[in-house]
Parts: sequence; structure tokens; C-alpha cells
Amino acid sequence: MSSQNTAITALDGLTSAFAMACRQARTEGELLERCRRILADRLGTDEVWLTVTGSDHAVTPVGPQAQTEAPVELVRHTSGDTTLVISTTAATANGFRSVAFQLGFGLALLMDLRSVLVERQRALDDAVFQLRALRQVARLLSSAHSTEDTEHLVLDFMAEVFFAWWACLYRPSGGTFVPRSARSLDRERVPDSLSRERLEALMPIGSGVTDQGEVELAALLPKGTELVVPFDASGERVGVLLLGPRLNGLPYARAERDLATTLAFAGAIALKNSELVERLQSAATTDQLTGLFNRRALEERLEAEISRSVRHQIRTTLVMVDLDRFKAINDSLGHAAGDRYLVLVSQLLRRQVRTLDVVGRLGGDEFLVVLPMTNPAEATGFIQRVQDGFRDLLREYPEFGIGSLSIGMAEAPRDGLTPAAVMAAADAALYAAKREGGNTVKTAGSQ
Repeated sequence: MSSQNTAITALDGLTSAFAMACRQARTEGELLERCRRILADRLGTDEVWLTVTGSDHAVTPVGPQAQTEAPVELVRHTSGDTTLVISTTAATANGFRSVAFQLGFGLALLMDLRSVLVERQRALDDAVFQLRALRQVARLLSSAHSTEDTEHLVLDFMAEVFFAWWACLYRPSGGTFVPRSARSLDRERVPDSLSRERLEALMPIGSGVTDQGEVELAALLPKGTELVVPFDASGERVGVLLLGPRLNGLPYARAERDLATTLAFAGAIALKNSELVERLQSAATTDQLTGLFNRRALEERLEAEISRSVRHQIRTTLVMVDLDRFKAINDSLGHAAGDRYLVLVSQLLRRQVRTLDVVGRLGGDEFLVVLPMTNPAEATGFIQRVQDGFRDLLREYPEFGIGSLSIGMAEAPRDGLTPAAVMAAADAALYAAKREGGNTVKTAGSQ
């Protein structure tokens, strides 16, 4: 058989072999290596090289590292900005020159298969990326965070998913959407509030993700906004996310918009859940009438302060306050007036405490104030301010008549190592003050 017939026979079924390689390959590099091996088998030598030159002029060689002689170009094919070259030894190249056309056709097919594989890989990468994004959102939804933490998490997550130069999450507040969380590579960017009425007129609740293409909407949004992502859930708009240009310079295409829609719904649910969790936590730890800590929350905070007092050898003072003549106010003015009286006293106590102090309502007309890093002698300044403020309160609201405060103090860890023990000591001091007719301050152990 002639060398020409041998070359032609060696190329039989080449296109089918290339097609099979495309189906089996998972990456572009794997595709080129599989095709190189097919050519090496057909040409009868492993010294076959494929060289790909892309639009960025980067050269990708595929083939054995060791070379017995300088490779000789057998055939090349260019498609668009990409060129693919087959090189081999001089002897092999000379033997297969007669079938260069068939090899060129095979290369054209290989280029087409490479484009298919690249596109398929890109689609797969996008799908994997979206699945990872959805998995992160699922983790966010399954975790209990404060509303503020959730706002930061949602913003950071969305900004990173879409590689945005800047992003801002707006939350409704009265008649406006106010920026609650923002991130930007431009530190001087300070987002302004948005008119809630105008935004919802231009983008009614239930609207999808959009851009700034509409003139009226663009005039309302900050300069540079490229994507507007509404966070709607249960017929309510809980937020709006604005995204600036992407770091990679690519536009927000259909795939990004679809992903943003899915993530926005999940983000809206996360924000709603965080608000619900905060309301539940507040209901469990807050006195409904006064807004102060309730007994349960007071005991939890007191336990932490006692532990810190023991660990660092510092003192914590408890101040228990009881309203004298409270029953008379309820009987003469009614329970609504009594409730108002309690609220006014709770506001007075809240104004007088420091940031690190804890103030709460034990129940009825009894309040408890925890003063960390304070002994009873130092607490007298706080008590004096409360008494002065209480007298001012009665002058401002004369309808409550003549009133006074009975106060009992205890010190941790001196008077106890548990909340129950220290509170019992403060309670005993309080009732000692009540037995003396009220309007008195007593300290545990001195009565």
C-alpha cells in the first residue's frame, strides 16, 4: 500500500473520534489532549503537538515535553480570533502532507467542538455558581441572626455574587427607603434616602429585577446604579437593593437577573424571619407595658454580672425600687392611670442609668436596677438622681398626688453568689424600708 493510501486510511473516522473526545472531555485541556492522542495514534508517533493561540495572544501548547527534533507545522486552522496548529516531526509531516486538506477539515471540526465544550463548560460553571449561591442563601435562612446582621449578610452576599463595585440595601422607614447597609470601593459614596411613594409608583410591589433604563427611575436612583433588586415578600416590600457596575466589566445579563430574582426572594424571607425572631426575643425578655427588661431577662443579666464580679473581683449593686401608694392611684384614678404612672417611672429610671447598667420591671410596682462595677456607697449618687427626678415627675403630673419611693440595695458577691440570693437580700432591704413607712433607702445587712 502506498504512503498516500496509508495516510488516507489513517484518517478514516477522524471526525467521529474527535466528536467522541468532545463528549468525553470535561475541560478544554482534556479535549485537546484526547484529540492529540487520536492524532498521535493515526500518525504513528507520540511526537504530535497541538498549539492554540487565543484572542489574548496567549499560547497553549499540548504535547510531550521532550523533543527529539524541532517540530514542523503540519497544518493550521484559524477561526475568528483563535488559531490551532498541528505540529509533528519532519518525517511524519512529509508523509502526511497529501492529506493536509483532510486534517484541516478535522481541525475545523475540532475548533467547533472546542467552542461547544467551552460554552458547555461556561454554562456548567454558571449553574454550579448559582447552586452555591442558593446553598449559601439556604444557610442564611436556616440561621437566626439579628435584623442588622441579616442586612449586612444579605448585602455582602449579593454584592459578592454579582461582583459589584458598590451595593446598597435600603429598608422602608415611614415615607422613605433609607440606606441601612452599604459597601463600596469608593469610600466617599454616601447613599441618599429614596422616596418610598415614587419608587413604589415606578416599581409596584411584585415588580421584577430591573435596570435604570426608565428615565424617571434613573432620576430617582443614585448615579451609576445598574441593577435594582426589589425584596418583596407576602405583598410587602421589605427592602430594595441597588447594585453598581460589575468588577469584571460585564453587563447584568438574563442569567444574572434571573439569579438576582431568586436570591432577592430568599433575602426578603431572611429579613422577615430576622424581624420575627427579634420580636419573639423581645416578647420573651421585655415587659410589655414599660418596654424594660422583664424578670426573666433581669435574672439572666444578673447571673452574668455576678459571674463577672467573682471572676474579676469587682462589685455589682442591685437597687430594688417600689412605688409607695401605688394601690391608692389604681383605686382612685383607675388602672389606666396606674399603667401610665408605671410607664413614667420606667422612663425616669431609663434616663438615669448608664449604658452598662440594666433596668427592668420585676412585676407590679417593683423595679430592679443592676449597677455593674458599683458598690452601695457609689450607688447613692444614682439613687439621689432618681429621687430628684421622681419629685420633678410628681410636680409635672400633680394628678398622681403625693408619692414616694422605697428602695432596697444589695451587693454581689457579698450578699449572694446567685441571682436568687442577691435579689432576696435586696428584697429584704426593700421591705425593711417599707416597714419604716416608705420613702426610705435601706441596704442589705444594715437593716
